[in-house]
Amino acid sequence: MHMMPHTIIRLTPPGRGAVASFLLCGEGATDIFLPHWHGKTPLGNQPMWGRLQLNDTGDCEEAIVCLNDDGTIEIHVHGGEQIASAIEMLFEQHGATRKTWQEHFVPGTSQRDLALRLLPFAPTERTAQILLDQYYSPHATHHSPLDGVRSQELAEVGKHLVEPFKVVLAGASNAGKSSLLNAILGFQRSLVHHVPGTTRDVVSGQTALEGFPVTFFDTAGFRETGDNLELQGIDRSLRSLADADLVVWVLDITAQERGGVSPPVQHGVPAKYLFCSNKIDLADTPRHLAGTPVSALTGEGIELLLAEIIRCLVPHSPQPGEAVPLSYY
Repeated sequence: MHMMPHTIIRLTPPGRGAVASFLLCGEGATDIFLPHWHGKTPLGNQPMWGRLQLNDTGDCEEAIVCLNDDGTIEIHVHGGEQIASAIEMLFEQHGATRKTWQEHFVPGTSQRDLALRLLPFAPTERTAQILLDQYYSPHATHHSPLDGVRSQELAEVGKHLVEPFKVVLAGASNAGKSSLLNAILGFQRSLVHHVPGTTRDVVSGQTALEGFPVTFFDTAGFRETGDNLELQGIDRSLRSLADADLVVWVLDITAQERGGVSPPVQHGVPAKYLFCSNKIDLADTPRHLAGTPVSALTGEGIELLLAEIIRCLVPHSPQPGEAVPLSYY
């Protein structure tokens, strides 16, 4: 008689947690489970406490198990990664194949399958709701005829239901980019100092704008310098521009020249730029006012700037039942 191959499925995400849960599947799953179980024999749909022997040296872990009506066995243990890996290795040594819950329950690539696979990783309630809409809506599985711009907008939204949008704060040295990052996040993430060139590396912080995940990056300021360490920071800033979904170019309205430097033009830099004029609290008559006026120090204009940022990233939100192209990483 042909036997179904055994499979050990981790139901909880990898990494440390309070509880790690597994599902042991396959015909006769109890045959490879019971020799390692020290406790009452599991009965149908009744949780049982006992100890699971993890190896031949006798190391055991307390566990709660449940034998389901379909013959599968649920295993719940403490959530340390070392224990979870040991359980996977134990049953692999007895012929079980290791799988993630996504691979086992939703192996397909349909819109509904992708939505379900992505759903546990949605970082905000709004993106989770969009994924649920893709799963439940019968219309979302069929891409309606859309104009090219609308289709591209929805595709961008689909890319960032799990992975945050990347917004880079860039500009001349001492334009106030670090202060602006701190004002946006609501806490001090970047070191702030009046001396130009303080930021030497790319610093990031994540938040949500209108329910969409966004990671902001504070970069080293652009200026002429002979400092090798600062030059490395500027080079990293250039590379971060190429990966950005949006660049917020920060202008210092107190500077003698407009921001001291213009946005770099090079291959790979995104077309989306948004300008903001910082330090409006320091000048009665601003010399150079372009884009959204803000004060990173007082917070004036920050809400307006954030509204402009999300408008650039998500010009139009998906309508209920509207198909959103999904990407699975």
